[in-house]
Amino acid sequence: MGSMEINRQELGAGLDVRGVFQYAPSICICRPVLLPSCFDSRQCVTLPNVDHDELHRVEQGARWHSWSGAVVLYAAFTATGVALVLPGALLPVLLARWSLSDQQAGLLFFLFFMGSMSGAVLSRGSLPRSIARGCAAVALGASLLAVASHATAFAAMALFGLGLGIVMTSVSVLVSRSHATDRAAHITRLNLLWALGACFGPGFELRGAAAWGAQWMLYSIAGAFAVLGLLTLVLVAHVDAETVSAGATWWQQLRRTPATLLWMAPLATGIESAAGGWLATYSKRSGGTLDATIGAVTCFWAGLLLSRLVQSNRRVSASTAKPLLRLSPWLMAAALALLVAANGGVPVLVAALLLGLGIGPMYPSVLARVLHRGEGGNAVFVAAGIGASVLPLLTGLVSGWTGSLRYGLCVPLFAALVMALCGWMVTRRDDFSS
Repeated sequence: MGSMEINRQELGAGLDVRGVFQYAPSICICRPVLLPSCFDSRQCVTLPNVDHDELHRVEQGARWHSWSGAVVLYAAFTATGVALVLPGALLPVLLARWSLSDQQAGLLFFLFFMGSMSGAVLSRGSLPRSIARGCAAVALGASLLAVASHATAFAAMALFGLGLGIVMTSVSVLVSRSHATDRAAHITRLNLLWALGACFGPGFELRGAAAWGAQWMLYSIAGAFAVLGLLTLVLVAHVDAETVSAGATWWQQLRRTPATLLWMAPLATGIESAAGGWLATYSKRSGGTLDATIGAVTCFWAGLLLSRLVQSNRRVSASTAKPLLRLSPWLMAAALALLVAANGGVPVLVAALLLGLGIGPMYPSVLARVLHRGEGGNAVFVAAGIGASVLPLLTGLVSGWTGSLRYGLCVPLFAALVMALCGWMVTRRDDFSS
């Protein structure tokens, strides 16, 4: 490698050595040299040449590492969509395998989403390590579900949900911090990929369970999350999970956020989990075949996917914020009313599609507006987990008490009506546009 010479007299005349190191930080001095106060004698310090090609390769490597880390994050979030719909998609199989009643199935959903809520609280420390821990918990929970009995199924399902909650919360916070200026659009895009996994998950899981058995389907999901956890540790850069604004706590976040807006977060996740969790069982009990059951669940998640695809556009998400919070809950209520009144067939498919269209952008929109007021304590994720836990449980309890899942689905219908009232109250506030 060639060399360049820096004259000490030129240094004395005003050449700034710091400028050299700022321009080429890889330059190093081969031997220590003491610079005297005067530069009468001509002496030289030999420094290595700057290799611009090498610097370019380093920059390309950094860009590739950043890009690959982002791919892993989005792949992990997509995988959580596939895994989160698994209890609902395989519920008819699990009910028969473990001899569960509707009340026990509701308890199973409750523990699953309570585990997910607990995962939101446990997202601490290094976020990549938190994601890896969550992936390990999902892998272990899925493996235990594959061999679980009636007595151990509830603990395995809680562990499965715990891991998913850790992964989803950690990835959401990372994306939120990376795109603070247009957070709503990016969170919607993230949830769009989640919806993509949720859309194709039921068909993959039901057909896979029919072809290979539910046990091997669970093992395949466990293996996928184990690989994603390892890739996260290797490729995703370290980011600390502490809040952005110093001293922010969950209580401060709650005080800064309108109560009606906070109510919308658990209502959105609760309706989504209750409808998505019980839809396959409802379709089957209405006389639907395997294809009809897969079609109903797929229509629900396809509607959710399509609506989030539209809302992922930055301009659309900014211009439709108010009408979205006002009108979407009414669409959800109408779809649930049609679902309750339907006796199978095409009306169930139409109701599932409309329900997905209505509920798709609701949680990302509410989440973005709450996170805009601070991340303290992951309070919004905890609230969302409570809703996702309680509404499926209430749906199962009402179904068991009345002997009809049709009456059980009135629970998310009532929640949609309450959400419509909250949306109207939130959008009437003077500070809504801010």
